[in-house]
Amino acid sequence: MSKNQSPYMLESASEYLRAAAVLWGQPNLCGVAMVNAAIAIEIILKSFTAEPADNLRKGTVGEQYNGKRQHLLTKIAKEIDPEIYRELGFHNHDYWFKQYDDLFVKARYPYEPDARGGLTEIPIKVGIEMFRATIEWYKKTGNPDQWVKHYPEVAGGGL
Repeated sequence: MSKNQSPYMLESASEYLRAAAVLWGQPNLCGVAMVNAAIAIEIILKSFTAEPADNLRKGTVGEQYNGKRQHLLTKIAKEIDPEIYRELGFHNHDYWFKQYDDLFVKARYPYEPDARGGLTEIPIKVGIEMFRATIEWYKKTGNPDQWVKHYPEVAGGGL
């Protein structure tokens, strides 16, 4: 298993992506779906640099992680080991990371003057592609986490 793996974060990202996919098809919830996809993408990216918190949950299925409060996708992406970044194909999403760099911040509050306008399913599709590459890598590298091992036969199913 690689030190760049945070399985509980990956599980959390999958939940936000599943929610985004469901919300996208609902009237007036596309903006909320985009926010969920943005959170998922951030979590996936941050999972490669997160450090387990030194508390009672360390080493458990509910492990917690210390991380930076950063929301710019391009900055988070630059912190990932370049070899892993390329292996997972994340470089194929660099254009979208630039286009939606601050999506989480700008899409959450649509009523503010600097809010992001327009709706698109692209962040959901990018997030799902990133998730699939990451879970495949976790499995290939022998991650021992039970959720990882049993994916996609987990609560809610796979993406």
